[in-house]
Amino acid sequence: MTNLKNLLLVFCSLTSHLVVAQNSSSDLLEYEIVYSALPWANLSGGLDQGFVYMDNADVTAKLNINELFDWEESLSIFFYGLGNHGGQATDYMGDFQVASNIQAAPSWRLFEVWIQENFLNDRLSALFGLYDLNSEFDVLRPGTIFINSSFGIGAEYAQSGLNGPSIFPISSLGLRLSSSITDQWRVRLAILDGVSGNPADLKSNRIALSKEDGALIAMEHSVYLSSAVPDRINRNYTTRRKKVGRDRDIPTNDKINVGGWMYTAEFPEIGDSTFYRPNWGAYIGAQKYWFYSKYDDRYLSMFVRYGVANDRINRIGSAISGGIVFAGSLSEKTDYVGLAFSTAVNGKARLEHSPEDERAETALELTYSFPLRTWLTIQPDVQYIINPNTDASIKNSLAIGLLIQASLGGAW
Repeated sequence: MTNLKNLLLVFCSLTSHLVVAQNSSSDLLEYEIVYSALPWANLSGGLDQGFVYMDNADVTAKLNINELFDWEESLSIFFYGLGNHGGQATDYMGDFQVASNIQAAPSWRLFEVWIQENFLNDRLSALFGLYDLNSEFDVLRPGTIFINSSFGIGAEYAQSGLNGPSIFPISSLGLRLSSSITDQWRVRLAILDGVSGNPADLKSNRIALSKEDGALIAMEHSVYLSSAVPDRINRNYTTRRKKVGRDRDIPTNDKINVGGWMYTAEFPEIGDSTFYRPNWGAYIGAQKYWFYSKYDDRYLSMFVRYGVANDRINRIGSAISGGIVFAGSLSEKTDYVGLAFSTAVNGKARLEHSPEDERAETALELTYSFPLRTWLTIQPDVQYIINPNTDASIKNSLAIGLLIQASLGGAW
């Protein structure tokens, strides 16, 4: 952790002399380094009162092969190194949904490495390699401002598989196809190794394809209902979905997502390990923007999401979340205030075999993100967890944190 703190000081020094370059189709190499620090305190309730320090380093680089050979169609290679350190907020809060989206087993790993080819003026895209499913699937942009993990991907989706799906902090090998049928319709399909890493070693990014592990098949259809003016939304905060190598412009349109997933391997039923069932789930989500002025980036946005999973084999049978975000301009930069909730509901089989459990856990989050510099963002955060882990013996948890993000990047 000391090395990462030193790295933050280096960032502060370097970024005072660097101007972050914007993504450009004429760049051969694009890079970005982001350091996130999250001091966190559980003030009351949960398993115990206490303080933890979590931090996360993301190092990404994208090589645009097409620029090297002056090709018209886009061909790129992407590398993503990930480092996680510090404690676990869950050890104090006892929650199921995980209050911190940078909480992970301490390790350094190659999180993603893939090659992507775009065709037909970027209407069709094919990607192969170690791939973060949640970088493109089940994403509602207003929700990305929040720190609780369930606002990044639904709780019923995140729980799936032997070691989770191919998402932070452990990815798996796969193929992703994406097609923009029109400017308003986008369809994605991903086929991934059914087991991410090694369930017995959370620090491992092992690739071991086998018939027993099977595959995870994910599909999503996005419908964009209206167009926002891209130049009017200048997001200052950094998330895993907006790092170098992703879509150059994350759509800020009103949209609806409809998706589903399935594992080809079967899983044991809760309470009966001799009976196996297919593992599947589905979700729907939507985001909406209202702009206050034609001349600046002040707006109000809302999102809502509902998902289900086969509750005969998955603990969480359904999850619902939603929130509201206000973006305003105190200066030339944009700050954000957000309030959101996420409720993860135990399935029928779980309640049958654990009747002492509460029916659901609900996370409430209030957050405020503001940039001190173009390269430095501060985000105070408050979370209140009702029925942590649906365990009646654990009192409701009240916790606070302060996310600090420093970044530098550029292009050659």
